[in-house]
Amino acid sequence: MHNVTLQINLSPGDINYAHLTVPNLVTAHRTNVDETLAIVDCCRPQKTKIINPSHRFPETEFSQRVEKITLIAEELKAQGYLDRIVYLYPGNSLQPLLSRKYLGNWVNKTHDYGGCALMSYLAAFEATTTRYIIHYDADMLLYQAPNYDWSVEARYLIDQHPKAIAASPRISPPFNKDKNILDAPSIHEGRPLIPVDGGWRNDWFSTRCFFMDNEKLNTYLPLIQGRLLIETLLVKYLNRGYPRSPEIMLFKRIGGAGGWRLNLKSEQAWLLHPATKPPQYIKLLPQIQEFVMKNQVPLEQKGEADINLLAWENFLTTST
Repeated sequence: MHNVTLQINLSPGDINYAHLTVPNLVTAHRTNVDETLAIVDCCRPQKTKIINPSHRFPETEFSQRVEKITLIAEELKAQGYLDRIVYLYPGNSLQPLLSRKYLGNWVNKTHDYGGCALMSYLAAFEATTTRYIIHYDADMLLYQAPNYDWSVEARYLIDQHPKAIAASPRISPPFNKDKNILDAPSIHEGRPLIPVDGGWRNDWFSTRCFFMDNEKLNTYLPLIQGRLLIETLLVKYLNRGYPRSPEIMLFKRIGGAGGWRLNLKSEQAWLLHPATKPPQYIKLLPQIQEFVMKNQVPLEQKGEADINLLAWENFLTTST
């Protein structure tokens, strides 16, 4: 037993690429995990000050997309990539538990104020039966060298530090050999980085990808307490940014209490993320993923965490 679960978030927004990305993410870790788990968010985002679901997510169209992502998830399971699927439908019985355990019953919404997932991230922690969890959003692209698994190194390193509760690989292709600037997980780090054994200490907890120690996480629950509770009540009363994103909650609760995330320094694994997904990106994704898996990217992409689509268009034109 590895005591590790690989967990991937799926939603109706992933229907154009999940069949491409999920198999590669699973293959990267399959031999070092006990179970592969998908949390499928079937809940339409609620109305907020900046999100009107009637306009952004028309009910009929959203229902059709839920059916499509459900079929994709079941197909991935039939192909052996997923061992278990948890579906979060409106009014699901899991949500009250998540609200009470993780949020102190102060928030019971399925999505954050921007219409992005909230409860599905918490459901991943609750549905996991192992101490450790490797999480990916379904749109993530991963490079990982043969015979290397970044999660194995991450587990070893964070086990050495009581306050280290999570880790991630480099969030962008390495750039220190190509740019005359100090090495870092990316060239756009917004938080202080402290060098530690194996990488950098960081207080920001991105939900795009992470390796998490659930036992350590439980010592910080509920996430909404202290100053974050006051902030939550205030933004709810003022209708400004309520509810907060899970990243903000993890950052303010855990980072504020001295907990931290390890950014691995190893160049044997790194991530890329598409900030937007226009039709041209979906068209080029199979080629982009193929080159990422070979550790080949445009020069302009090095050090950048988000996909530079124009750079990729030019790169693919000259590489094929």
